[in-house]
Amino acid sequence: MSDSFLLFDIEEKDKIADKVLPLFEEAVLPRAWEKHQVQFNEGTRVYAYVNDQQAADVIEAAIEGGWQLAILPHPQSIYAKRGFCGQSNLELAIKGAEQSEPKQVSLVRCNGRILLSELVFGESFNLLPSAKSLNLIDRIKLAWTNANKIRQACPQKITISTANNNQFTTAALGVVIAAHVHDSWLSKHILPNSHINDGMIHAIVIAPRSIIELLRFITISTLARYYALPRFLGLVKTKGLTVTNGESLNYQIDGQQVQAETLSIQTENEVLTLLVGESLPIIDTSSVDKEQCKTSNLPVGEAVAGIATKPLAFIARAATEEFKDLYQLLRDNATPSAIFLTLMALSTLLASVGLFASSAPVIIGAMILAPLMGPIVSLSMALTRQDSSLLTASAKTLSIGILVSLGFSSIASFIIPMEIITPEIAARLSPSLLDLGVAVISGIAAAYAHARVDAAKSLAGVAIAVALVPPLSVAGIGIGWVDYHVAWGALLLFLTNLAGIVFAAALTFLALGYAPFTRAKKGLLIAFIGVALVSIPLVFSFMRLADEATIIQQLEGKQVGKITLREVTANALSPIKVSVKLVTPETLTSDNLDAVKKAIEVQLQQQVIMEAEVIIRRE
Repeated sequence: MSDSFLLFDIEEKDKIADKVLPLFEEAVLPRAWEKHQVQFNEGTRVYAYVNDQQAADVIEAAIEGGWQLAILPHPQSIYAKRGFCGQSNLELAIKGAEQSEPKQVSLVRCNGRILLSELVFGESFNLLPSAKSLNLIDRIKLAWTNANKIRQACPQKITISTANNNQFTTAALGVVIAAHVHDSWLSKHILPNSHINDGMIHAIVIAPRSIIELLRFITISTLARYYALPRFLGLVKTKGLTVTNGESLNYQIDGQQVQAETLSIQTENEVLTLLVGESLPIIDTSSVDKEQCKTSNLPVGEAVAGIATKPLAFIARAATEEFKDLYQLLRDNATPSAIFLTLMALSTLLASVGLFASSAPVIIGAMILAPLMGPIVSLSMALTRQDSSLLTASAKTLSIGILVSLGFSSIASFIIPMEIITPEIAARLSPSLLDLGVAVISGIAAAYAHARVDAAKSLAGVAIAVALVPPLSVAGIGIGWVDYHVAWGALLLFLTNLAGIVFAAALTFLALGYAPFTRAKKGLLIAFIGVALVSIPLVFSFMRLADEATIIQQLEGKQVGKITLREVTANALSPIKVSVKLVTPETLTSDNLDAVKKAIEVQLQQQVIMEAEVIIRRE
């Protein structure tokens, strides 16, 4: 009598003889599965062609009877196939099982029930062991489905305890638990070191704090093949796990809806003798005893109370303990210390020397040395959170820094016996909307770099990108020269930078969740008014720059007889002033110059003042 049997689903009995049995090379005896009615001797090879619900009972019987069990891919065994077979093709699965040696594997139980593949509490957003790598069209369809779920997303407060007595409470949209993952999206992106006999449970805690954070992940996972692990995921790898939320839990285990007061998930090491081919690799290693908990990015403390049982916020809100270090740093930056005053004086003097010497490297050094960005960012936070004490301190420190810079640069203008507008000074006399754009981008970067420790190294780049001390130094030089045009032009540039940084940084702190909009709207309105006021002269300046660019585009390379116009510059005042190099093969007469001027006026349709440099070119 053969010691190999085929357990089959009674619903599939019509095709067993014709479609399943012929695929076996060894002799097997078919036997319809009936719970508590099937018994085999220990060591019997049993091939199970059953659905998911029956598979769990068959595995229980195999453990109790000591069978050598092979799970075959049945049309209704999605989860059993994922967890204990790994092969979709029936013929290949049978061949692999027949040729394999019996191996001991582990399994996972949830509240005493065998977990075939996956347990889902809440929303999974396709972070599942069964999730395959999809093509772009399918990923877009999935993204649309997940995006529609966000509208009903509501985080729940849960407490998770591990086998090593690690416990944490967080607010999560969902938890996905699996014994292992293989040949799936998860195995490639999130759980690469999971296998069936590692003796561990793998839990993914899905805890975004905002709709924006979740949408960003959905977008990136849709468009990119490879990307970093999203910050809102927590990963737990342990031998045992308990999940509670203080009330009844509704969850799905292998696709079936279940309700329980507590989720108690435990591993049982190497209790099942499995026959399986290479489709489900079994790594012969001892159990991994080291528990892993990557939960640093999950909401904790006050953040849990602010998130749980409420619709997911559009913008994440940070809890007090999550930014107390940042707040302390900003308070320190808002204090006019001796170090601040010394650095302000030194950076101003350095910038003044660089401006007179027209040395860009020296001026850049002054930008990095200047400490003025600190109180400006503190002012932004004060406006965002409507913190009157921080507002007063940062405004005071900023005012002192401005006065120190103006004073020392004015003194430098007296000491240095040069009253000429160098190119570096001239470059800071005509700000436009482009400068405001630089200030806005720099303000966002400055706030983000202060809020994120790992981005703080970028602050030097922010200081270089937006000039704070150099325009103040030029303004001070203008005051020392008693030159209104120089002083006002440079001061306008500084005010442009100040308004742009404060407004953009305040918006960034709002977006990062450091205050609700209802609290921040007054401060944002004040910052916006400041931007609007400085924008008025900047608009006119930008329009003039646009007109000059149009003039240059019209004249550059223009031919007037044998004369070519090169390196055109323009000053779009009234009348227009045009400077140009005239490239010609022969000496020009006064009539030739008049002809060029006339051609320029016809092109621009208005009177111009022309300054020309003649270049004789012979070939």
